Amino acid sequence: MDINGSLAFVAVVDCGSFAAAARELGVPRSTVSARVAALEARLGVRLLRRSTRRIALTDEGEAWHASVASAIATLRAAEQRGLTRGEKLSGTIRLSVPLDFPDTVLADAISAFLDSHPRVRVEVHATNEVVDFVGDKFDLAIRGGKPGSSDAVARRIASFRMAAFASPAWLARRGVGDRADHAMSVPDSFAQLDLLAFSPSDDRTAGAQARVVANSFGLLKQMAIRGRGVATLPAHLCADAIAAGTLVEIDPPLQDATQQGLYLVYPSRGDMSARARAFAQHLGDTLERNAVAGRGNR
Repeated sequence: MDINGSLAFVAVVDCGSFAAAARELGVPRSTVSARVAALEARLGVRLLRRSTRRIALTDEGEAWHASVASAIATLRAAEQRGLTRGEKLSGTIRLSVPLDFPDTVLADAISAFLDSHPRVRVEVHATNEVVDFVGDKFDLAIRGGKPGSSDAVARRIASFRMAAFASPAWLARRGVGDRADHAMSVPDSFAQLDLLAFSPSDDRTAGAQARVVANSFGLLKQMAIRGRGVATLPAHLCADAIAAGTLVEIDPPLQDATQQGLYLVYPSRGDMSARARAFAQHLGDTLERNAVAGRGNR
């Protein structure tokens, strides 16, 4: 089996590019490209579609990733246990997470790590602002939407869908077509995540003036439940309100209901401490297993 080729392939898929995968693996970009090409030649199929701007999985690539990703995660975990068995990790790990990130999933992941490493402490800061790893002294971050910085590794750990929601009472009173006075939005600092990426052909959003602006999905959700208007939110955060009948997903949607990525972001491994590397591996593997964006637990 071509272990190095599969490792390189999974890293490219998880990190989103050959350059990011090279930083993750600590090898030149040309090495990653050569390993993936050799794997494709050995399998006799094309796994990735490449262009100058992006990569995409072929059907065969989807199947191969599904087959090997969990095995590689197991190998990584075993490797990490071997590396840290004779090493007493200690010190502080600083983690940045989005507001409204599921508390239960994160608490479970941190608790398990602290059980294995009693001399480590973890500081968690909830913010939707983009953090500077050097200036703000963070070791890693969880972010919705792939970061634009080329200096960091971005490992995709889950997906979530954005959609428009309103209360049944508001829909009955105002109708979906009237957004002028009741549209809800998020601040401009979210622009890089395309949270308000409405369909260009839908003129109902044109000139909409938000009356409530917040950087908390939880607050926007509660305002929508109270009949204050239409909120664009992650669908998994609204599952309980949908089940309770307090929110309705607008159909047809007021925006493209596209899948957004949830990423674990950190500096290249050469710039990380041993404790941060171990925690990044543990946290990424744990969140992938739990598919955090699909659970919606708090």
